[in-house]
Amino acid sequence: MIEIEVSDSVFGFLGGYFHQDIDSPESALDEYLEEIPKEEQETDIAALKDFINSDYSDEEKNDFIDEAADGVDIRSYGVSPLVWLEQVIQKIEKNIETL
Repeated sequence: MIEIEVSDSVFGFLGGYFHQDIDSPESALDEYLEEIPKEEQETDIAALKDFINSDYSDEEKNDFIDEAADGVDIRSYGVSPLVWLEQVIQKIEKNIETL
């Protein structure tokens, strides 16, 4: 099980933006990029990178992402949840560069 200290903000990010009530993960990310201030995006990226770089196994991380992003079938995109999250981070970083 992934510790709360590592996961709390990651779970909040994923559960808050990527859940069963969204139209699509892409639209949820677009909304996030438009509405969330740059400073908060930077904080989220730091937490997400800490999570990705943690010592937990890829399987544990994938399971955690699947659970946190409840209702989003990430694997239907042809990538693991961990790869998907890395792609989300890249899109946020690219957005920050343009702000």
